[in-house]
Amino acid sequence: EIYTLSLHDALPISIWSASEAAQGMQYLAMAGFKTNEIIETMPGMLNLASAGAIDLASASDIASNILTGFGLSASDMNRVGDVLTNTFTQSNTTLQGLGATMKYAAPVAKAMGVSIEQAAAMAGKLGDAGIQGEMAGTTLRSVLLRLSAPSEKAAVALDALGVRTTDANGKMKSFPAILKELNAAMSGMSESARANFTKTIFETEAMSGALVLMEQAGSGALDKFIGAVQDVGSAESVASKQIDNLNGDVTILNSAMQEMALKIYDSVKPALRAFAQQATEIVTRSRSEERRVGKECRS
Repeated sequence: EIYTLSLHDALPISIWSASEAAQGMQYLAMAGFKTNEIIETMPGMLNLASAGAIDLASASDIASNILTGFGLSASDMNRVGDVLTNTFTQSNTTLQGLGATMKYAAPVAKAMGVSIEQAAAMAGKLGDAGIQGEMAGTTLRSVLLRLSAPSEKAAVALDALGVRTTDANGKMKSFPAILKELNAAMSGMSESARANFTKTIFETEAMSGALVLMEQAGSGALDKFIGAVQDVGSAESVASKQIDNLNGDVTILNSAMQEMALKIYDSVKPALRAFAQQATEIVTRSRSEERRVGKECRS
C-alpha cells in the first residue's frame, strides 16, 4: 500500500485507491510478473482499467494474459492498452470480450507471427458481425490454424483457387494478405460455390468467421482497422474522458481521502503499536496481581 501511494502521486489523475491498486498488483504477481515489471506496467494498467470502465483486478488479469499470450514484455503495457482501447471503442466489442477472445487466439497468433494489432483488428471485425468473446477466440484460432496447416482437402482447394499461404522463400504470408487473396479468388463465384470452397478450407466451425474476415480484407476495411488500432495514447485519452464528470470527481475525492487516511495511519502506527504493547503489559501485570491476591486469600 505504501508503494501504491507513491505511484498515485506520480500519476496526473487517478480514480483508484491504494487498496484497489494493490489488488491489481496481486494479479500481476500471480501471473509471474516481477516487482520491477509490476511497477513498469501499473501506469498503463490504470489507464486501461479506467478506459474500459472495469475494476483494476480484472484489467490486470486481462492485460497480463494478453502480454503473456503474445510473448510481450512489461514495457509493452502501454502498447497493449492502446490497442485494446482503440479496438473496443471502434468496434462492437468490450474489454472483457477482447480478453476472452485473446485467451484462445493469442498463443496461436504468436506462434503464427500475427501481431497483437492484427489479431485485435480481426477480433474487432468479427465482433461487428456478432461473433464475440470466446466464440471469436475459437473462430480466429481456427482460421489461423487452418491456413497455416491446411488439411489435404483444404490444400487442394487452395491450389485450385491459385492461393498460396507462403511466399517464394517458404515463409508464411501475413494472414490479412492471405484472406484478401482468397476473397479475390472467389469473387464472381456463385454463393454456393463460394460457400463450398470456404467450408472445405476452414470447415464448419470457422466458416462464418472466415467469410467475414475475407470480405473485410477484400474491401480494405481490415487493413484500415489494423492501422487504426495502432494509434498511440488512446488509453490515457479515453481514461481522462471517462472521469471528466461529477461522478469521476467524487471517485477521485474518495480515492484521495482513502490515501490520506492510509498516510495518517502510517504516521501514527509506531505510536499506536507502542501504546498497545504498553496497555497489554499493564493488563497482563494486573491479571497476574489479581491471581496472586486471590491465591493468598484462599490460603
